[in-house]
Amino acid sequence: MSFGNAITLSLVMAFWALLPGPGLAVVLARTLTSGTKAGGAVIAGLILADLIFLAIAFLGLIAIASALGPFFEAIKYAGGAYLIWRGIQTFRQASKPPETLQTLVRDTKRDVGLGLLVTLGNPKAILFFGAILPTFVDMTAIAIGNFFAVSAIVIGVSSLVYGSYMVLAISTRQFIGPQCLTKRLNQAVGTMLIGSGITIVAR
Repeated sequence: MSFGNAITLSLVMAFWALLPGPGLAVVLARTLTSGTKAGGAVIAGLILADLIFLAIAFLGLIAIASALGPFFEAIKYAGGAYLIWRGIQTFRQASKPPETLQTLVRDTKRDVGLGLLVTLGNPKAILFFGAILPTFVDMTAIAIGNFFAVSAIVIGVSSLVYGSYMVLAISTRQFIGPQCLTKRLNQAVGTMLIGSGITIVAR
């Protein structure tokens, strides 16, 4: 992959990540309610899923992945249902309870899994890695250098875009004040999560 292609791919990926969608909504929602650890965990899950799709693409298995429709449908519905469940929990939460270390560890794992499910169940991911990525990288000739180069772009661009939104969300959270995260805010974030879950299931 040439330097020019790398720059163009980075810009395309940035635009793709900036498009409103469930992944972005979940990053914002979890950051608003639980802070940067939760938002960062979701971002890690989103990136991990992207890297899985990237590996599938480089191994030439996109066609097989596309053929495994029922499997990805199941992931989609599981991710959507989990989002809706988390949304209902947040919606009904009048105030954020004190977090113990055990709770934080458990929630971090759940948030990574949440980000993973959101992307694995998103048909746009297969579209991007199966149709758009090959216009920048020769997928017929497996080159380990290209794989690591694209992986670095995926990690860098996703971290920058989602991280920027996370910083915006945490700034809003700090402006409001942790003690002032009222029932209405929790209900708004819960509604965002529920809406994201419904969007995933309806696709």
